[in-house]
Amino acid sequence: MSRWDDLLGHAFGLLLGRPLTEFDPAATYAVFHYDDETAGEALGELDPAKLVAEVSGPSEDRGGAWLGLERWVPDLAGSAFVAKSVRPAALKALLATPTGSGPAVVFGRDLGRALLEGALRLDELSPDAFRLYPVLLLRPRTDGSLLDAMRAATFTMSAPDGLTDIEGTLARHGYVKPGASAVDPRWEPVLNQLDDDALRRHLRGLCLSAHWARSAGAYYLGPGECPADLQPIADLPGSTAIAGWEFGEGQGATLVVAVKDSHSR
Repeated sequence: MSRWDDLLGHAFGLLLGRPLTEFDPAATYAVFHYDDETAGEALGELDPAKLVAEVSGPSEDRGGAWLGLERWVPDLAGSAFVAKSVRPAALKALLATPTGSGPAVVFGRDLGRALLEGALRLDELSPDAFRLYPVLLLRPRTDGSLLDAMRAATFTMSAPDGLTDIEGTLARHGYVKPGASAVDPRWEPVLNQLDDDALRRHLRGLCLSAHWARSAGAYYLGPGECPADLQPIADLPGSTAIAGWEFGEGQGATLVVAVKDSHSR
């Protein structure tokens, strides 16, 4: 492992409350992200062929100075689409959740295949009165390891490149008073254990208090916690929530989750 793999592994272990080596090495770990600006309309803009295109490999940073989904390589086949209810009978056979057990979840590869085969049409997929299409829970490409899932979730895929200092930016613009902290007090002593200054500053921006995370960075819910918008993923049979973050005032959320092989690839 490289020096940065060691640094990140140590940092992630602190955030998760135990070393990465204490997690199941045979499990497949994934990241899912909800973004309210694109979640409900994304399907209408996607080529069904992209939904069945399998991707493989580790996470990759496509560039960007902030924390945004455009930095990820999307895994649309492994991404999930969620609706409160399902109308077309042809879709029910594709669901990853039992009918009537709550929100309906279907994975991109299965939905794309049905669209390409003509078993479903886009105009049949209106899930409820409020959204035109099922909600997209985007999955970025990762290699299945917990280390890589945490890299993607924390936007440290290209570290030391691509690191941010969100708290510092808030202070420079006068939002945070000199000497004051914008970080959730729960995570101050945890982050203080990190020796690398750039990494510590970056992760502080992902552990802001709920107040400051409304405008920048993220609020870290903690190990084992799942944002409400991503609960359908955590509720899938065999899934276990590892860590969750929320962005803004409900505008976005990220979940690291251990998943069953049947819906991990």
